[in-house]
Amino acid sequence: MTQLFYTHAAVRDLADILNYIAQDKPDAALAWVEKIEARCRLIAITPQIGELQSQLGKNVRTSSVGRYVIFHREAEHHVEILRVIAGDRNISKL
Repeated sequence: MTQLFYTHAAVRDLADILNYIAQDKPDAALAWVEKIEARCRLIAITPQIGELQSQLGKNVRTSSVGRYVIFHREAEHHVEILRVIAGDRNISKL
């Protein structure tokens, strides 16, 4: 498995997702973050998974978990999780 690296923005995104969901459903919040992290581990195993988003940068791909979109790219010796955001957000403003 390729090493998995989360950017500071992605770590902040996961914390924001956890806190947002926990406002109404604390038990579900952790489950959602665990699902997202499981997909990130899958991405590390198969970094070509997801749709190529060349308009967002070189080798940037997206993969979804429910309403959340994981932005990632394969680097030389690792996979970077760039952002994890709700799909209804305006990506171009981030």
